[in-house]
Amino acid sequence: MKTKLLLLTFLGFFAANAQTTHNLDWFMGVGNNVNLTIDEGDTVIWTWQDAVPHTVENEVGNSVETFNSGVITGMGETYSYTFTVVGNNDYFCGVHGAGSMSGTITVLEVLGVEDNKLNKISVYPNPASSTLNLVLPKNMQAGQITVFDILGKQIHSEEFESKDNVSINILNWNAGSYFLKVVSGENSQTERFIKN
Repeated sequence: MKTKLLLLTFLGFFAANAQTTHNLDWFMGVGNNVNLTIDEGDTVIWTWQDAVPHTVENEVGNSVETFNSGVITGMGETYSYTFTVVGNNDYFCGVHGAGSMSGTITVLEVLGVEDNKLNKISVYPNPASSTLNLVLPKNMQAGQITVFDILGKQIHSEEFESKDNVSINILNWNAGSYFLKVVSGENSQTERFIKN
């Protein structure tokens, strides 16, 4: 019994701290929309889709981390970087400039043990077009709901009393990805959703 409990505890810890690898295509003309939102500890792999020389490097002054691939040439070549600091990382190709090859990697804080205590909150529909619904646990105390856009700008905030459901009108919001954070007492949970 102790062995099974130890194994389940270990597997739960590992699943809560799993890291993800994100893949991006990197080529001349990719534009300035090569953006990702990831968790701290995640790795991004850029893969060259042409035979032209490129770099992947942070924009000095507009990035919380410093990274630079150096010049790499060749179809299928890759550069990877693991992000460990929460914040925005503007990056570009030093060979072709920010106008033709650039993006932003937004790194979010990994949900910790406290975040996992509210894991019974569900958000639907996802994606949503006019109304976003939250189903809260029946025993949840009053708290705060805050919504951020992909750049970390606060879009919406409201308090709630102990109840089962909350609806947020998102009809006039811009299409895109958002992060919803629910805080109740010492506990919090963050969910991602898409407005279409």
